[in-house]
Amino acid sequence: MLRTLLGVVKTGMRLMSSAVPAGNNSLDKLNVISLLAQAGNAFRKGQPMKGAILLGAATIAPKHRKLSYLVQGVVTVDDLRKRFK
Repeated sequence: MLRTLLGVVKTGMRLMSSAVPAGNNSLDKLNVISLLAQAGNAFRKGQPMKGAILLGAATIAPKHRKLSYLVQGVVTVDDLRKRFK
């Protein structure tokens, strides 16, 4: 599983360097790094579904910035819903 995670991170970094997104490039890189960190934290805490969703969002983030923000927002709202339940 760790090998797969590292492979996806490598692919995400390659996508990040090859894609030329509209807008601030450093902000887009920060978004991808943030998504990867959140995915790693979710896997560490034993939440593989959440980690996979965040990893997928990190993969599409360089080309589809708004969609990755939407996915990240939905995950955050779900976490808040569970916390205040």
